[in-house]
Amino acid sequence: MDYSISTHCLHSDPLATVLDTLAPYTDYVEIMDDGPHLLTDAELLHSYTYTYSIHAPSRGVNLASVLEPIRRAAVEVIRDTFSIAVEVDAPVVIHPGYIAWEYERELAGKNLRASLAQIRSDATDYGVTYFIENMGNWGYFYLKTPDDIDLLDGALFCLDVGHANECSVLPEFLEVPFSHIHLHDNDGKHDSHSAIGTGNIDFDAVMTKVRENRVCHPVIEVETLEGALESISALEERGYV
Repeated sequence: MDYSISTHCLHSDPLATVLDTLAPYTDYVEIMDDGPHLLTDAELLHSYTYTYSIHAPSRGVNLASVLEPIRRAAVEVIRDTFSIAVEVDAPVVIHPGYIAWEYERELAGKNLRASLAQIRSDATDYGVTYFIENMGNWGYFYLKTPDDIDLLDGALFCLDVGHANECSVLPEFLEVPFSHIHLHDNDGKHDSHSAIGTGNIDFDAVMTKVRENRVCHPVIEVETLEGALESISALEERGYV
């Protein structure tokens, strides 16, 4: 099994430096398209032979905003990501958005559906594959539990096992078909993005489902490069190669 490494593990470094650093360890990279790694074009990515996926900007993006100008701008950010992704044949991971106040949930859910409908249309226009990712236990985010899966209206799902574990719903999420996955560990209380084997996640159960769902390049999304390499070693030692 070939593992992808997220640039999240070196997110304070310039992206070119990170891509140089990862080259000895993997042919597959997921770009954390935010902060220092924010993409404005595909020129740098073309300089390498990696197979990419792209995690779309998320910290300042809210597809469920009840403020229509902000919702439209969030969709535009995703569209811009698609325009870069298509140049390097990369699928895109997207966060589903959040609500500011619990009493806005119905309207925000309606707006999220409208955003995802436009994103689906844009993805078709660009010929880009995308996935919607489940969230950790952060305020009023959507998709913290499988109860929100219907909001995705059939969009492909990215399972983040650390987020699911933090929300105490990993076994339930493992029963939801997924097409992409983020692997990292934690203690079930904090979204620490720790190395695999240092928390309490049952990765035998996780990797069984990875194989069942035929996910070819699971993404190691941990805080440090050392942790990423330790994670790959831990999975290989368990026979997941």
